[in-house]
Amino acid sequence: MIADMLTAVAAANLAAGAAVLAVLALRGPVRRRFGARAAYALWATPLATALALVVPHRGSTLLAPLVVQAGRATAGALSATAPLSADLALAAVWLAGALAAGWILLRRQAAFLRAAGQLEPIGGDPRLVRAERAGVGPALVGVLRPRIVAPCDFRTRFAAEEWALILAHERAHLASADALFNAVACAVQCLCWFNPLAHLAVGAMRVDQELACDATVAGRFPAERRLYAELLLKTQVARQPLPLGCHWLSRGSHPLKARIVMLKSPPPARSRRIAGGGVAVLVAIAGATAAWAAKPAPPLIEQPDWAAKPVGADIADVYPAAASKAGTSGAATIACAVAKDGRLSNCKVVREAPAKLGFGEAALKLSERFQMKPMSRDGHPVSGGKVRIPIRFMLPAAKPAPKG
Repeated sequence: MIADMLTAVAAANLAAGAAVLAVLALRGPVRRRFGARAAYALWATPLATALALVVPHRGSTLLAPLVVQAGRATAGALSATAPLSADLALAAVWLAGALAAGWILLRRQAAFLRAAGQLEPIGGDPRLVRAERAGVGPALVGVLRPRIVAPCDFRTRFAAEEWALILAHERAHLASADALFNAVACAVQCLCWFNPLAHLAVGAMRVDQELACDATVAGRFPAERRLYAELLLKTQVARQPLPLGCHWLSRGSHPLKARIVMLKSPPPARSRRIAGGGVAVLVAIAGATAAWAAKPAPPLIEQPDWAAKPVGADIADVYPAAASKAGTSGAATIACAVAKDGRLSNCKVVREAPAKLGFGEAALKLSERFQMKPMSRDGHPVSGGKVRIPIRFMLPAAKPAPKG
């Protein structure tokens, strides 16, 4: 179990890392050709690639039917499992790193909120609040109920038309659920704390997020592009990092030159923006498909070496009452995964006959009595096998009555 989890984490990091390198290479050309929002959408590719590894390969194997008659079967011996000390040590290191990374991010979030002080609602909008102290905001803060935090001096620091653009920027983040995406990015940083590509990807994703937001505002206010560019320069101040939320602008954290250049360039046509969204979707599908196809399929076990299997008393215990009363025999086929210790897990009924007499449910109960001799790789037990077991349920033939 633990070894499987660690293997899955390593595989997801390798697949997502390859996707990150591809997105880093594509984001610039895609932004220039299709717009900033298409480049931002490319960052769904690493996540889709990692999640594709969870989708199982289809595949099963048919074993020789196991015919068990009540009262007429014998059991084998159970086997022992290997020690898990090395796996536990690796899992402890990974978990400690993930908790430490999460603690650092939460401390940064708490430092931002302390710097803001008391948040006071303004303008009758519950999602718009003003910080108590200077130097904080504008920003979108929070995950489940994000709020726009305005600096305490926003009325004197910004003209009305400037503040309208700032609000449009933060509301564009709000409409795109960017705060939620940033929370997912923080979770990725914690789970993949040992992978430098994960941290590089999150930083680049946030840059593309801001560029996409700029493009949205510029599209809504085409006559205010110059004022918006000047506003970017005006609001470039140092501030606390904000893991769970979206900054307006922070000194050194966003490429100001790239944002200004984008505002000076004509926006792509609507048809090209739509095509860019399609390109991002195709790239994500291609990445996920490649990762899934490269994932090794579970080994198909055609001749299992059973360490234990049901005996006649087990069959009698689970034999469907209605079928037993009617003297009916039956069959059921179950498909199962093979755990590290050789036991069956995640069993499902593939077929049962006659239907609705309970033979499928009885077969599932019997799956707990099966155990293979564990498979091994390099001398260590491994999991991942798949089996498909047809089971026939037969009542023992009635003994003839003694002659008088």
